[in-house]
Amino acid sequence: MKQLAYRVKGQPISIHVVESERDLPAFEEFVSRHRILGFDTETTGLDWWAEDFRCRLAQFGTGSEAWVIPVDLGPAYAEAVRRVLRRLEWLVAHNGTYDLHVVEQTLGIPMEELAPKMWDTRLLAHLVDPRAVKERGPGLKLEELTKFYICDKTAEEVKGSMALIAQKYKTTKEKIWKQVELFDPDFLLYAGMDPALAYRLFQILYRLVPARSKAHGLIGWEHELAHVTAKMERTGYLLDVEYAEARCAELTEEQHEWEAVAQSFEVENPNSNQQLVEAFTRLGVKLSKRTKPSKNHPKGQLAMDDDVLSGLKHPLADAVIKSRKASKWRKTWFERALNGRDANNRVHASVNSLQARTSRMSISGSIPAQTFPSGDGYVRHMFLADEGHVSCSIDFGNMELRYLAAFSRDPTMLDAFLNGRDLHQITADAAGVPRKIGKMANFLTVYGGGWAALMEQAHIDEETARKVIDAFAATYPGVGAFGRRLADEARKTGFVYTATGRRLPVDPGKWFRALNYFIQGGSRDVTARAILELDKAGYTPYVRLPIHDELVFSFPKKDAVEMAREAARIMEFPVQGLLIPADAEIGGRSWGSVLEMEKSKH
Repeated sequence: MKQLAYRVKGQPISIHVVESERDLPAFEEFVSRHRILGFDTETTGLDWWAEDFRCRLAQFGTGSEAWVIPVDLGPAYAEAVRRVLRRLEWLVAHNGTYDLHVVEQTLGIPMEELAPKMWDTRLLAHLVDPRAVKERGPGLKLEELTKFYICDKTAEEVKGSMALIAQKYKTTKEKIWKQVELFDPDFLLYAGMDPALAYRLFQILYRLVPARSKAHGLIGWEHELAHVTAKMERTGYLLDVEYAEARCAELTEEQHEWEAVAQSFEVENPNSNQQLVEAFTRLGVKLSKRTKPSKNHPKGQLAMDDDVLSGLKHPLADAVIKSRKASKWRKTWFERALNGRDANNRVHASVNSLQARTSRMSISGSIPAQTFPSGDGYVRHMFLADEGHVSCSIDFGNMELRYLAAFSRDPTMLDAFLNGRDLHQITADAAGVPRKIGKMANFLTVYGGGWAALMEQAHIDEETARKVIDAFAATYPGVGAFGRRLADEARKTGFVYTATGRRLPVDPGKWFRALNYFIQGGSRDVTARAILELDKAGYTPYVRLPIHDELVFSFPKKDAVEMAREAARIMEFPVQGLLIPADAEIGGRSWGSVLEMEKSKH
């Protein structure tokens, strides 16, 4: 048995590495003395659905002792891990959803068996403080949380070590997981510390979760939601391979066509900042915008981003923009889906059930759905309902504005929703502007924008933008009063609490954002509630993705109308007496066909 030692602020941590089957009884004896242990896995990559995916190590530990089991060595080690996973009463993991996928795929234990006893420190960290490091918060990654709550030296030496290990093997951080030797001491230290750090974080974070959040049951609620979205990830979305490949070919051809135009101006690489600057300089174009200063360029470089290029009104600029766009669309959407599919041509998204500062979910990985063009089926057409199924989208109607009306109790806004009046037209009429500008003003209120944002988005002058915002305030005084109450609360405490007991920090001097945080966080919880209620009703196998206030389904064609109607009924929810309705739209087999069906009705 290999022994490693490490100290966190002077406190020793012993790491035992099983080297042979003779060491397994001692490992199981250690586990038998505990009801709860930190848990982690090291694998060949993040693509748990891939045919060649393997679990290499499994680690268990307390805050002072950890065990590393080389699952990659053979069945006896895997069986020992299976036994202890089933024996333990509780498990603590960081981003535990991933480890549930790993265990299910490589060890055969269904996630339904382990999820009820999993404590996820990532979820707890968000309930304590959801801010990212760039927002001057602790962040949500294990390395970031270790630095913030435990020890910055440990975060750098241990959690930051994989980059150095990759350098040692002369490879990249993405590829090192398959290449690193199983018993590399640096790798073993990295692996062995993970469960110990998760265990320590759990002890710290659980105490820090606000009492109001605990009283509202948010800890259990978020863990249950993470499990349900993990089941959606496991199901995946069927890919129309032929369609995706055809779009890749089209975009490649388009990219080459525009690159040829750029080459006629002596620009061989449209992504080369230097070549573009030299070309435009030869053409007599004056450039002024610069990039941020750096070590190699203290004054910054002349910028060649899309904002600069779109303002030049020159054939070269147009060619560069279009070639870059074609390349980006191909790589970001179509190639990513093709490269991320499993053996059954299903693509598995990463659903981050508790992500943004306001708790909104996000979709990443092979299906970055939140980046797809809105109102356009071009990308969505490559995702299909199952054989014999049709695609269905169910979304909430004006969720954020209804939520705002429900809690602000503004009489005009409430009356509009209760009596079917056009809220956007009401705002527009009050300001004497077209309806689309009234609509922008309504939603900007929800998203925390003001007259400057409206001026930019609506392409109107400052005077008109100010007039519209003033008209909104005069038309819906209850909204302003509610926003001031929330701002006062944030000014006094530094936080605003949502109706579900979620604590959201508000930055000093940005108290006006309290209203936005309250609405965004609360609206997200309406969607979360819908997902949980649908799961209880047996709908999760049919859900493909949650995207903000929309859920995408694959329903059997013969039952689609009835199932869609019932799912929408389950999703709709009254908030403070005001119903937030859910509207279903059924299309053909592709997800994109749903949008086409919606357009045909308008």
